[in-house]
Amino acid sequence: MQVSVIVPSKGCAYLRYLFLGLKEQNVRPSEVILILKACKIKQIEKLCGAYGLPYVIIKQEKGYFTHALNMGKKEARGDILVFTDDDIIPPKKWLQRYLELHRAYPKIAGICSRDIYLDLTSMKILPTPDDKLTTRLYRWLVRPWLEQPHPLFTKYKLGVYLTKTLDIAYGPYIPYKTCYSLPFRGANMSFKNEYVYDVWFPEHPELKIAPGNEQYFGIQLALRNRDIIYTFSNPILHIAHQSLSRSQDEIHDSRIRCEMDILKKLVTELLKNSTLL
Repeated sequence: MQVSVIVPSKGCAYLRYLFLGLKEQNVRPSEVILILKACKIKQIEKLCGAYGLPYVIIKQEKGYFTHALNMGKKEARGDILVFTDDDIIPPKKWLQRYLELHRAYPKIAGICSRDIYLDLTSMKILPTPDDKLTTRLYRWLVRPWLEQPHPLFTKYKLGVYLTKTLDIAYGPYIPYKTCYSLPFRGANMSFKNEYVYDVWFPEHPELKIAPGNEQYFGIQLALRNRDIIYTFSNPILHIAHQSLSRSQDEIHDSRIRCEMDILKKLVTELLKNSTLL
């Protein structure tokens, strides 16, 4: 099985860590597809060459983040498509582990895992919001009562699921136990190409940050009776920097809310057109 790694980027300063991690994989990717926007392509080509990666560079001239994801997915030729960010460090067995899991679960369309924050200065692991005790207690004790799953997503209630009010919620097994789940983090997810050839990330003129785009992708699969699994056992390191934490800026928060409302409308359309209802 061949693996395509798909990475949207604006020429992030941390790309060299990703490239080094991909170079040192036990199982090398058959192609690294970089969708580049507003950056110096020649410099990144040289960087790819320096690490000996089999790369494909796509220049993005329009659209936003999810358009980049769709461009990369359309180009990919691997049996397994792995999506990640340009500021991650993959452990050596990251791709090997995904291949092993996809072989072990041949009928599962997607297998996803988590990210763990790494402080490059101190080289220390930092807790993520999902690791907080209060978060874990809420997911175990409160969420099952207040945010019940949509009838079509009861199988996913222990992982990431769609609620009756069409919101995205995180169940009690996230992020420490394996379960059926919508994709947890867009920086660490994989899919069998044969199952997602006609599934796409959401695009809309007002979707720039596109929160929940990975869950939207997974919802389409679930509505086609194609399952996704979350596993805690194949994490990646996410380099800690300011943009990883949600901004408190009112304009930023207002945009997030606006985009989440747009996504909910798009999910409503998916459900309306589903043959499972």
